[in-house]
Amino acid sequence: MLISLEIRDFAVISHAIFEPGPGLNVITGETGAGKSLLVDALGLIMGDKASRHIIRSDSDHAYVEAVFDISDMHDPAFITYLKDTDIEPEEGKLIISRKVNADGKSVARINGRTVVLAILRQLSSFMIDIHGQNDTQIIFDENKNRDLLYSFGGSAVAEIKARYDSLLADYKDIVLRIRNLSKSPEMLKQRKEYLEFAVAEIDEAQLVPGIEEELTAMKRRMAVSGNIMEALSSLRESLDDSGDTRGVMSLLSIDHSLLDKVKAEDGRIGDIADRLSSLILDLESIGDDVSALIDELDFDPALKDDVDRRISKIYDLRSKYGSSVEEILRFREDAVKEISSFDDDKEVLAELRRRRHEIEQELVSVSEELSGALFAKAAEMEQGISKELADLEMPHARFKVEFTPRPKDRYFSSHGTYDIRFMFSANPGQELKPLSTIVSGGEASRIMLAIRNILSNCDNVPSLIFDEIDMGVSGKASTAIAYKLRSIGKSHQVLCVSHTSQICAAADNNFMLTKEFVQDMTSAHVTKLDDGSKMLEVSRLLSGKTDEESVNLAKNLIDQFRI
Repeated sequence: MLISLEIRDFAVISHAIFEPGPGLNVITGETGAGKSLLVDALGLIMGDKASRHIIRSDSDHAYVEAVFDISDMHDPAFITYLKDTDIEPEEGKLIISRKVNADGKSVARINGRTVVLAILRQLSSFMIDIHGQNDTQIIFDENKNRDLLYSFGGSAVAEIKARYDSLLADYKDIVLRIRNLSKSPEMLKQRKEYLEFAVAEIDEAQLVPGIEEELTAMKRRMAVSGNIMEALSSLRESLDDSGDTRGVMSLLSIDHSLLDKVKAEDGRIGDIADRLSSLILDLESIGDDVSALIDELDFDPALKDDVDRRISKIYDLRSKYGSSVEEILRFREDAVKEISSFDDDKEVLAELRRRRHEIEQELVSVSEELSGALFAKAAEMEQGISKELADLEMPHARFKVEFTPRPKDRYFSSHGTYDIRFMFSANPGQELKPLSTIVSGGEASRIMLAIRNILSNCDNVPSLIFDEIDMGVSGKASTAIAYKLRSIGKSHQVLCVSHTSQICAAADNNFMLTKEFVQDMTSAHVTKLDDGSKMLEVSRLLSGKTDEESVNLAKNLIDQFRI
């Protein structure tokens, strides 16, 4: 769950730290205080598009940092994604930051490591989900309707769907092969020539599993040996004669001979000559050691060039035939099989058509099983949402999941053999129609909340954000929404930006966003409310006052949700 959100120089927020807890966290504040800025800041953490206009006017950048505790997240897809992207949690936590510069460009980091926004979006989607007035459009999108039903179906539906997906992939592959084999002779000839060239090119590279890692390790070792060889060779060249250039040893020997001739003239020169003689002996020893090391070094420039060439070739093959040596070898294996199939196309076509018929029958069987499971879950969802809507002061509302068989020429889709959409009627005698054609903003908020509530037990996302989802509702409906948010808060961390006293009273943790004017600058601040401050805020939302009567009403409302 989200344990901390730090915001710097973001719109009117100079610096704020927001530390929500478990359960229902509610953010309130006066109109125009910028309550939704917290949601906007989290949007940046989730990879939303950045704009230079969000930067506070007296700063050259905006900065947002969120800390998530993921120690209780065991979703296999999430864990796999962390491994695939080499992201290492630190003591069970992920720290995600985003810096937006004055040119509108931004830098995203996870635990200090720079990442692209695609990783940020995917990773954050496992941890946090934002719902607001605009986000209720999710229930108007028929593709999202289908996804919501699949989520409600849980692991049982997911297992059938996985079998369907596997069969569909096989079916599409066979259909494609049949289409290719049915092409003109010239196209088949070109295909065969391409595959033969690819196989020859791969064979020339002499690939075996693990060869890329082995060559890379060899390149690193040879690079070290090359550096050592370069240093030793340079030293030997300095010590020894090279062509017309005298080395240090020769020059020092000449100098020693000159000193030896004049040392009788001055006793001090004899001492220098002796020390120089000792130095020459040491240098001779060093020269011998250097020569021995050079002879022992396992460094072959020709071998280094060959290793570099082979690594370069592997990179080239990866760009054509697969992202790894193993994938390239699998491509070669498939290519060899396909080449051999060209020798007897008629038999291959007959076998493929027979196999296609078999898979079609299996697909029909599994798709019927999938549809049956979805029908049952749809009925369960309809009943659950209708009950939730009744609790949300919509007692006459009817909700239905409509299944429409797909046309025969497009029967097998990636989502089954039925198109799915949500139908709704708010009042008695009103026929069911697609949600998008009849639902008002307030109704959409309540329907979305009803769906979220019944999905809460099968939803792996730990933190849910509702941005003014109570917009357009009041009175009993607001109270009902408050109870639903508390219910979701039992299994999720819920963050809710609200303007109603009921939701404020229902909160487990309350925060207030306020604005102040300092030196012609507007600043916004986030404050966690204690029990007394919460009561005053509920009173303000109830009546706009904090007198004794209003405060007593606020206390009673808060106590109502503590029962």
